[in-house]
Order: sequence, then structure tokens, then C-alpha cells
Amino acid sequence: MDEKKDSFWKKFIKFFFTSGIGFIMDFVTYTILTQLMNFEVLYANCISSIIGAVFVFFVSTHKIFEKGKGILPMPAKYAVYIVYQLLLIFLVSKLGEFINELIITYINVDLILQYSKLVCKVLITPVIMVCNFLVVRFIAEKI
Repeated sequence: MDEKKDSFWKKFIKFFFTSGIGFIMDFVTYTILTQLMNFEVLYANCISSIIGAVFVFFVSTHKIFEKGKGILPMPAKYAVYIVYQLLLIFLVSKLGEFINELIITYINVDLILQYSKLVCKVLITPVIMVCNFLVVRFIAEKI
């Protein structure tokens, strides 16, 4: 395997584990907001995702990606990432609301209905992780 691909996969694995910690922070916050405080999926996911995303960005730009690369200084990169995250989080949160409505409408099993908001979070998380890896890598190393 050539060195460039090896480097890409090493970064991806490190990002995967960093994102795992961010996901735990996100999921715990989301669970508290939806299950204990009865927040709607949209609002709970926006709040919890921002917490996880900020953690992942700071760790990955300092420990995984080459932060000296690109033309923008780190504060500008952070601003670009925040704008991206706000847009992504809103769109994925709307998708979560839609999935939650589908579950509530078409599945009548009480246990599933009780945890439909958590099921939504689990279903939308892989999409966010892949998007975040590609965008953080681009922001940190290319711009």
C-alpha cells in the first residue's frame, strides 16, 4: 500500500475513534434532552450535535490532521467548520424528525415507539461521521 493511502486510512481510523468519543458526548446529551426533558428531535439533535462536533473538530485539527497546511488560519477554519456543522446538523435533524414521524406513524410496538427518537439518532449518525471526516480533513489540510 502506498504511503499516501496508508496515511489516509490511519487518519480515518484516528478520526473514527475521536468521533466515537464525540458521539458518546452527543448521544448522552441527546438522550437526556429527549428522554428526560422531552425535547423534540430537531432541537435536541442540534444542541447535542454541536457539543460533539466542536469536540471532534478541536481534537482532530490538533491531533490527527496537519493543521499547518492550507491558506486559512485556524480561527477562520473553525468558522468555516461551524457554518458547515450548523447547516449539516439542521438538515440531519430534519431528517431525524422525518424518520421519527415514520416510526411513530407506521410502527405500533410500544417499546419501539418509546425509543423512536434514539433510533433516529443511531440511523443518522453514520452519515454525519463520514461527512465530518471528509470536511474536517479538507478544512484542516486544504484551505
